[in-house]
Amino acid sequence: MSALPASAAEAATARRLTLGLLVFYLVYLFSTPYQALYFDSMTYWDLTGRFYYATKSFNLLSFDSSIRGYLLPLLLFPFRVVAYLAHIPPIQFTRAIGAVVAALLFGWAAPAAWQAVVSAERLSWRRRLAFAALGFVFWRDYFVFPLTDFYSLLLMLLVFWLVLRRGGHRGWLLLAGVLCMAAANLRPVYAGAAGLLLLGGVWLARRQHGLSWRLIGRQLAVFLLGMALVGGPQLAINVRHFGRYTPFVLTWKNPSAPQSLYLSQLSWGLAVQKYETTIDPTYRVPGTTEPEYRIMYVDEVGQRIMDEEQISFIYGLRDLSHYLTAVRHNPVDMLALYGRHVFNGLDVKYATPYLPRVFGSTLPLSLLNYTVLFLAGLVLLLRRHRRLSWPQWIALLVLVGPCLLAIPTAMECRFFIPIYLLLYAVLCFCWPPNWRAAFLRWPVALAYAGFVLLCLMLSSNTLWHMTNGPRLLWP
Repeated sequence: MSALPASAAEAATARRLTLGLLVFYLVYLFSTPYQALYFDSMTYWDLTGRFYYATKSFNLLSFDSSIRGYLLPLLLFPFRVVAYLAHIPPIQFTRAIGAVVAALLFGWAAPAAWQAVVSAERLSWRRRLAFAALGFVFWRDYFVFPLTDFYSLLLMLLVFWLVLRRGGHRGWLLLAGVLCMAAANLRPVYAGAAGLLLLGGVWLARRQHGLSWRLIGRQLAVFLLGMALVGGPQLAINVRHFGRYTPFVLTWKNPSAPQSLYLSQLSWGLAVQKYETTIDPTYRVPGTTEPEYRIMYVDEVGQRIMDEEQISFIYGLRDLSHYLTAVRHNPVDMLALYGRHVFNGLDVKYATPYLPRVFGSTLPLSLLNYTVLFLAGLVLLLRRHRRLSWPQWIALLVLVGPCLLAIPTAMECRFFIPIYLLLYAVLCFCWPPNWRAAFLRWPVALAYAGFVLLCLMLSSNTLWHMTNGPRLLWP
């Protein structure tokens, strides 16, 4: 029997790895100690009731949330019905959904998007497995909960793959449009990325591929039709309940006093350099027996700026010009403040969105994270002479752009997930065969020690400013 062609053998490897990851994640996620959905993850489950309770029958347009899109609650609605009829806890369904998302993301979608955008070179099973292992080590418990960070990223990676590998077929372009708008509905921060993808795609089709404007127009119409299939219901919801003619999520905190959630986040980001959520029952509001679920790492410089500019933490900014005035009056302080945000976004200490124990040791995972960041940086230095192509620039901006928008906000590590996965891909898919000659040298060892020491100092400074703290790296 003849051997499989290289492409077929690699596809078979990807399928086997994806299936293996699915089984692995199912076993792991169903063995985690979490007993329920919490906070934002429970909110998405509760929002499924908006389709039913107002009319006592399913009605898509009865959904009336101004801060979140309809799509994820709609996808969860059938599971809500089964959970009600069979008396099954909702977390059992979200574990299974998370296992599917993790397996597809790490086993197939991310490597496939890498090959479509960056390099079509064959990826061995060892490189693929190393990439999946890093994803598991740092983010495994996120897949227990129906949070949109990984869901939307998976969809955008599928869009890249469909457009670059299947874009000549209108059916696949239609699907790409559906997935692109779905990602923007799940995480509204991708709305701008969707626009950038459209403009970049048109420019590339004309400039690099020489397609006629007529053909470009047809392809664009198909893609936009796909976007309209998902954006149309959101448009109808916005018009019916809020009088706004937009297919994108409004992201209003309070419909009676409309203000963008992002403006509130800009004010919170001045006072809070990092934000975490805990389910630790022993972590309490000071002076009470009431559990506290918010862990905020305050920024004294940012609080001073808020006092000087009369910016309220509770009521937020009056408008964007109010924020720009604060930036203009404090350029150096704001630059340093957001530098702290960037580091805190890259400083993963937990593999979960909901900390089960606040004052536990985080040093082992922190050291591993710093090592990964350092090695990924070294690999990028080795490839510094390789210029990015225009498709790569567009893909990079689409993925990293939402992360850049998150920098001024109350930082959470999950906001940088696209950057993390990109660094994992660089480390695993570009790891040089002659790494010993390149890395096992005294200058590299000294640079590594200095980098880790600097990271530990910055991390300790953040932990020192924890409310109800300080907290130590190694209690």
